[in-house]
Amino acid sequence: MSDWLTYSNYIVMVMQVIVTLVIVPLLSIKKLNDITNQYGLVRYPNAKPDVEVFFISSKKWYWITVGTAFLIAAAMVLHAFTNNTELLAWDDQSGLMLIYLLSMVPVLKMVLMHRNLFGIFKKHTGSVRSASLKVRKWQDYISIPLLITIIIANIFYIATVIYFSKHPFVGFAGYFNLLGLFVLDFIFLFIIVIVYKDNKTNGFHHPQHRDALKKRAIHINMLILAIAAFHVSFSMWIQGTDLSIYKIIFQSLYFQVILILTSVSLTLPKSVFDKQ
Repeated sequence: MSDWLTYSNYIVMVMQVIVTLVIVPLLSIKKLNDITNQYGLVRYPNAKPDVEVFFISSKKWYWITVGTAFLIAAAMVLHAFTNNTELLAWDDQSGLMLIYLLSMVPVLKMVLMHRNLFGIFKKHTGSVRSASLKVRKWQDYISIPLLITIIIANIFYIATVIYFSKHPFVGFAGYFNLLGLFVLDFIFLFIIVIVYKDNKTNGFHHPQHRDALKKRAIHINMLILAIAAFHVSFSMWIQGTDLSIYKIIFQSLYFQVILILTSVSLTLPKSVFDKQ
């Protein structure tokens, strides 16, 4: 492997650590503050004392979680760079996966913070909740452009498997890869159905807010599904061609995009902040 490509791999590893464990956590906290100040406390000002007490502890543990994950990931990359070895002195792909999993820990922590925050707001909403007179069907929550993108991603995946079944590379699993596509589609379909049927959106008094958040979550899951299908397809092309030397860069960028999308799913749609 050429020196410039080796250094490019290290650079993209550093970028993954910075994006997923510095930029994303900072933006996540900013979004949490925006939700609290522009949505929650505007509608439920009596919740302010409870929110302040909640933030004292939760933000401290959040940054401890982020800091710990950052130090572990940074140490992995620094060790690999100074010793001119792969991550964990073992395998870059496995190392990048571990960094991704580490960066998911603060995201999960943020999910719990959002849930607890809206649990506080729920206590101040009272028992009366607005209901929509319009019956919403599942079609109202589906994005046609994203659905078309998913179909294209599936067709591209199937075409890729068919091509490499006729021109296999070392490690290619043949038509067994189609089972992977089925599992991938099934998992995201299951998640989307769960989101659609979920009627326990805490802290939302207005039905249009609940619908907007549900629609946002479904659209992001559809986008992640399309990206995941394309990612696996392109990974097969990279592995089966002379481009395999770029697989580390490609995989790292994929992890960054997925983590950013996951964190974006925690934000509220713009319509939620509109005054009623």
